[in-house]
Amino acid sequence: MNTIRKTTAAGLSMLAITALLVGCSSKSGESGDGEAGDVKTDVGVSGDTLTVAALTDQTGPYAALGSTLAQGNQLYFDKRNADGGICGYDVDVEVRDHGNDVQSAVSAFSELEPNVLAFTQLLGSPQVNALKADIESKSIPTFVASWSSDFLGSDPIALTGTIYPYDIINGLTALEEEGVISKGSKIGHVHLPGDFGENALKGSQFFAKQKGLEVVDIMVEPTATDYSAQVQQLVDAKVDAIVVSGTPPQLAGIVGGTSALGLDVPVLTQGPSFGPALLETGAGKAIAERVRVVLSYLPVDAEGSDDAAEIASAFSETFPKDDPTIYVNYGYATASVLGAALDAACEAGDLTRQGVVSALRELPELDGGIFAPQNFQDAGRSASTQSVLLAVNGDLPGGLEVERDFFESELVAEYQE
Repeated sequence: MNTIRKTTAAGLSMLAITALLVGCSSKSGESGDGEAGDVKTDVGVSGDTLTVAALTDQTGPYAALGSTLAQGNQLYFDKRNADGGICGYDVDVEVRDHGNDVQSAVSAFSELEPNVLAFTQLLGSPQVNALKADIESKSIPTFVASWSSDFLGSDPIALTGTIYPYDIINGLTALEEEGVISKGSKIGHVHLPGDFGENALKGSQFFAKQKGLEVVDIMVEPTATDYSAQVQQLVDAKVDAIVVSGTPPQLAGIVGGTSALGLDVPVLTQGPSFGPALLETGAGKAIAERVRVVLSYLPVDAEGSDDAAEIASAFSETFPKDDPTIYVNYGYATASVLGAALDAACEAGDLTRQGVVSALRELPELDGGIFAPQNFQDAGRSASTQSVLLAVNGDLPGGLEVERDFFESELVAEYQE
């Protein structure tokens, strides 16, 4: 197993970058509107408080993802508040559950939006699509918990990490280098419709075209609970590897079903499809043996990472009764990017929504920490191009460990939307 590089002076951690960007402590006036003191404000700043929001799934199919992601968001801003806040303000994180329902998300957004400066989390591609026009028309800094390249190109909408197609290209490159797949091989890609599954499928199709492989395209509906048809398609096609871009229960169903029929080929999946609770299901043993996860940030308490260790310690102290997932790290690190943008906006004297968006797009490259290096200056490009490959290990918090440190396939540079 590869160990992770530690934070050095040459590679600033996500935990440290905001401290370097803090350049002001003066507040605007009490009203939160207009211009007072040295810092201009508009929405979400009032009295001693700066308010951001997390609109997430805490009761639907992505509940484990959304809940722990929100906890990661909270841990970051708790730390900032303990260190004096942002621009002299305490940061309040308003969390709302949409249960993976679009209408619930729209209703909650309508309630939250008039009182928040930014969204540190908006989970779900359908939810983002439903709210995108409002976000853009009001220039609300919004960090979407999606890695779909379909959301690139919007200044107020930020994707932290690496887009789905790049992750898939990187993951399949790793399988090729291991000799699992080669020219003429078949890849079965089981995916959801929409911006997650179909966007990830683009990565498989591009890789296959470049390398002379065949993709067996298998769609599964979000509400599906019986995966026997998809499993049979994979078995009949005699695929050499499987990619799953679906919900965690769907990953368990595909892995368990193919194992039962003797198709024990490697399975590559992405962050939204994995949760440590899967290891307690009937498919747990097969998942541990066959599945690897490709994504753009480090898992819980990753070996050799000072940042991951610090987040893990804060989580166990703040949420002693809860079990962490990989999304604690993602939530913390994403919030730290928003924190860096808020710091830069404060330093520029413009803590309005548009001021924060402008500050985000002018940040220098954020290098190191939980994510691979990221650059947000071009809204039309993925902030990162690198991925890590994770192995399943049920003995570890979060159930994952780093098998291969951040890397990038040479094909990533050739991929175009």
